[in-house]
Amino acid sequence: MRNFFKMPKSLGSANNGICTAELSAIFAGMARIALNARLLIPGRLEGIGWFTDACYRRIITDHPEHEFLLLFDRTPDAAFEYGPNATSMRLLPPARRPFLYDAWFDYSVTRALRRWKADVFVSTDGMLSRRTAVPQLAVFHDLNYMHHPEWMPAQEARYYRSRFPEFARIANRLVTVSEFSKNDIVAQFGVPSDSIDVVYNAPDSIYAQGTTAEQAAGGRFTDDRPYFLFVGSLHPRKNLNGLLEAFGMYRADGGTRELLIVGAGMWSASETPQDGVHYAGRLGRDELAQVMRGADGLVFVPWFEGFGVPIVEAFASGVPVIASNTTAMPEVCGGAAAALVDPANAAEIAEAMQRLEADEALRNRAVETGLARARDFSWDTSANQLMASIQTVLASHA
Repeated sequence: MRNFFKMPKSLGSANNGICTAELSAIFAGMARIALNARLLIPGRLEGIGWFTDACYRRIITDHPEHEFLLLFDRTPDAAFEYGPNATSMRLLPPARRPFLYDAWFDYSVTRALRRWKADVFVSTDGMLSRRTAVPQLAVFHDLNYMHHPEWMPAQEARYYRSRFPEFARIANRLVTVSEFSKNDIVAQFGVPSDSIDVVYNAPDSIYAQGTTAEQAAGGRFTDDRPYFLFVGSLHPRKNLNGLLEAFGMYRADGGTRELLIVGAGMWSASETPQDGVHYAGRLGRDELAQVMRGADGLVFVPWFEGFGVPIVEAFASGVPVIASNTTAMPEVCGGAAAALVDPANAAEIAEAMQRLEADEALRNRAVETGLARARDFSWDTSANQLMASIQTVLASHA
């Protein structure tokens, strides 16, 4: 690694009176930062993809002093051309299956890092090269595969459960998205707590409290009938079966809201027909924000989340939230949810929906506390925190 942090002898004395922060500002020269961009897929960004796009875009824009190399496993899209200080490179093979992950990271990425003379490799999906000497920073979003491998195809589960403990050991620093996930990483992998930084997700600026007209427009999927909303992949850990059972109980007890489910199937999950339930599939960014603004409440009751981005998107949109009382969700809600419920208790979820429909004071209170809580999350802050973690790795290997 080029020694761009090296201190000139004239300022190297302990008696010069210059603090560490000042030295960092003076000597933070150009670094070559390689970025895993594998999940930047136009029109198909999921949770990790949104985190990646939001942070990379800001970091590259805010740090013209550095050079960045975005590593894709498919043809890079113009939507992810972040600035003149960033270059995109496609590496083969396309890493879409476990047996190809190793080929891509251990060989293609390793070769690219060496040829480009990278100073650090940042991987926001947590996967790393096991063959490079370049310092690496990994972002682990959650460890659901360690707790519930049955929710994944067997081949995927075996890969994650064998490789991620190894990635945790070889990473020079880890980032995760909640204190819950940080504690889980420490417990599962034995990583020292002080080598893990927490960088929260955040709502995009498009999520904001809507006008009456915008709220009405969100009902086109439900024939203009008011609705509760679920947003997320149709994946076993999202507890769609429990949500549908609870919604059936809610309707049987006189509830009048529809249920709109937004998200695409993942692995073996599928849409289940039910009275009052509407499936919108995957929506674009603008359309999803409009649908969120039009909802009477977000009902988000997964079994396991490392964060739960739809919660803060609902808060920012002025939409009350019913969320699970487990894993990272109470932390993210921060006391602002209309209700925290046991995801295993369909009757409790149904009762929370009944209360949210019937109690105007509860709704108004949940809207106000949610809007206040949303202000605690910002992509600008998160990108700055991720960059600080990158700089920690660079400084420790100068």
